[in-house]
Formats: sequence, structure tokens, C-alpha cells
Amino acid sequence: MTAAATEARPGQGDVAFQRALYEDGNATRRGLHRARRDWVLGNALSHSKKGSKVLEVGVGCGVFTEALSEAGRKVDAVDINPAFLDNVKPLDGVAIHLKDATMPLGLADHDLAICSEVLEHVPPERSQAMLNSLFESLRPGGTLVLTTPQRFSTVELMARLFKFPLVLALARKLYGSAEELGHINLLTAGQAERQIKAAGFRVEGERRFGFYLPVVAEFGGGAGAGLLRGIENVLRQLPVLRGLLWTQGWVLRRPD
Repeated sequence: MTAAATEARPGQGDVAFQRALYEDGNATRRGLHRARRDWVLGNALSHSKKGSKVLEVGVGCGVFTEALSEAGRKVDAVDINPAFLDNVKPLDGVAIHLKDATMPLGLADHDLAICSEVLEHVPPERSQAMLNSLFESLRPGGTLVLTTPQRFSTVELMARLFKFPLVLALARKLYGSAEELGHINLLTAGQAERQIKAAGFRVEGERRFGFYLPVVAEFGGGAGAGLLRGIENVLRQLPVLRGLLWTQGWVLRRPD
């Protein structure tokens, strides 16, 4: 896209764009984002309590920040996008930090950290540094809830085709909307686990979820979304084929 087109079309760095993902008119796409949101928030709340110190790296539209604030957590919100930070600044118990989380943050002793859909936007040579920074920001025994897309998921394979202008234009015509995801650091589950362990974390839990097939998702409506969830439940049990699911979720602990 040209610079002018980029300015005219809301994108990944826009608060409204990020929030709209959870209300997408397409049942499958809406379900993909809500499933990830619910999994992250469920684990965040179950691994913290009122008054807990929480570090959130990559706040986006603030969906987690808002829920954590309402639940009485004390949140250090970190992002490199000032618009995202300005959006959550008024929330109770939230302190904002314009920082690059691939560098030492100087924010320590958190009970919980959240890093959801951030690693894929970090240069490959810096993702280990981000995990190291998250580790150092937790107290011993603290928990990190982490999500990032799987490298060979159907969503990411489809999105790679959007690098070709003709494919992107056709997708926008057929589906009504389509955007490049800007993902530059896609990891397989094995690659992610090696970086996780190199940072010092212990794996407490993991989950793979979110299945997408273009024709079924875009034209199948609610019935198509239900079919894809059923296929997802089957794929999740299969060691190799579960790599087709979009999201890898991890619950990690810094050892005592």
C-alpha cells in the first residue's frame, strides 16, 4: 500500500481497529480473537488476586488492562505505542511506561506478567531478549501468560499471501476487509519452547487453539464457525496437525 492508503485505512496501531477485532461481524474471526482473549484473561485472573502487581507488555486496545483494573490489580502497562498507553492511562491502578520490552525494563517483582500477541512483532533476533526481560520483571514464583501465533497455522499461511498486492486486493473484494498482519517473528511451538526455557521459565501449562479455513470461515456463518471449532478440537489432540491452529498459549512460571 502507498503511504496515503495506509493513513486512510485504520491499522494494527489503531486503538479502534484493535477493539473492533472482538466485535467482528464474521463469526469465525470474532471467535478466534475472543477465544484468545478469554483464555489469557482467565489465566491472568486465576494466577493473581486483588492487589497483585501485574506487568502487561503490549497493551493494544486495553482489553486486558481494563479487566485487570476492574478486578483490583495494580498494572504496569508497557508499550512502544503512545496511543495505546494514552488509552489506558485514566484507568484506576494503572501506571504507563513507554518502553521497549526487548530491553531491560527496570520494573521488578511482579506477581504476574501478560504478553499476548507481541512476540510476533519483534525482530527475530530480539524475541529471546523480550522473554529474558519478562523473566527479570517477575518475582520468584511469578507467572507469565504468553500467547503468539504458530508459524505454520492456516491463518498465518493465508496472511503471507497478502504480501502480493493482487492477492490482497482480491481478498478485500471477496471478504470486505483484509489486512497484512505485520508479523515478522513467527515461531513454531518447538522454537518458542526453546526460547522460553532459555529465559529460565518453567512450563506450567500450554494450549493450542483457533482454526481457520478461508471459504468456510468467510461464507459459512455461524454454522461454519461451529464446524471449525469442532475440527479445532480434533486437531488439538494431534501432535503435528495441531500446528495448523493459530495461537499457542503458555502459562509459565519463574522458579522460586
